[in-house]
Amino acid sequence: MKKEFEEEYVEVNGIAHFLLHYPKAPDAPVLLYLHGGPGSMESLFAYELDKAWGDMFTQVHWDQRGAGKTLLRNKKLGMPETIEQMLDDLHGIIAYLQRKYQIEKLVLLGHSWGSVLGSLYALRHPENVLSYIGTGQVISMMKNERTAFQEVWKMAEKAGNRKHLLALANLEDYPPDDPELLLKKLPKLRKIQAAYDNGPGSGSGQGELLKLLRRSPSFRWNDLIGLIRVMKVNHPLHLQLLSFALTDYPSHYQTPVHYILGETDTIAPTSLGKAYFDTIDAPRKTITVIPGAGHNPMYERPDEFATALRAVRETL
Repeated sequence: MKKEFEEEYVEVNGIAHFLLHYPKAPDAPVLLYLHGGPGSMESLFAYELDKAWGDMFTQVHWDQRGAGKTLLRNKKLGMPETIEQMLDDLHGIIAYLQRKYQIEKLVLLGHSWGSVLGSLYALRHPENVLSYIGTGQVISMMKNERTAFQEVWKMAEKAGNRKHLLALANLEDYPPDDPELLLKKLPKLRKIQAAYDNGPGSGSGQGELLKLLRRSPSFRWNDLIGLIRVMKVNHPLHLQLLSFALTDYPSHYQTPVHYILGETDTIAPTSLGKAYFDTIDAPRKTITVIPGAGHNPMYERPDEFATALRAVRETL
């Protein structure tokens, strides 16, 4: 029986990077999925996306520097430090995929932190990008946190959840200006946000997350070690990311741009994504907002996300 996926390690910028491929027909466009975090690999959930997306794309997942199987393979080597370093890694990964699949351009899909990498790469290297797709699109980290705090407060009020309202009140003036203090408070906010989100493991406890992971054909028990080490390893990158704002860069894209957003995303608020999208100048641009979906619309509303993705596929 033919294996439906391929795993490999590729040497880029001095370390071995893990790639997971779901190959389709030779004429299917290649889509490189850029996971969130930094450090939150999503390759272990790729089997769910492959079921929903079918034969639209040859799907490739990359465990970035400091994430997942790449983190485990390199031990103390190759820890992530800057956004520029990650963009350089991405450039090397894309060059490898161009050789492997004999293509000039590929589709980039950036999720959350991955949307930072994807947006910046699309702006810098349109010659390599067939189309950019942003989901859980990050616009400005500080604006994200400020708006997210306000929106999740409204959700807690609507739900009448006094426990969440008290926890939010205890965060006081959020987000604080001190980056280190913000990184200490941020997990507390994320824990509350997870109750209103439906991504892998969100609000469902560690037991449910482990079930999702164990069903993955690429899961190994030592993958859990990578999950535990994520925050410590990626701390310098998280600090730098707090000062990131996509609005600091020109919004003129030379490649098509498509946003697929969750209506109730509290982590990367859709209101900010829509406002920035209106400023984008691109050869083609579309935006789809999926009702009832949060920060992980591809997992929360797989059918609706696949429909939006299929519309993008038809424009290529």
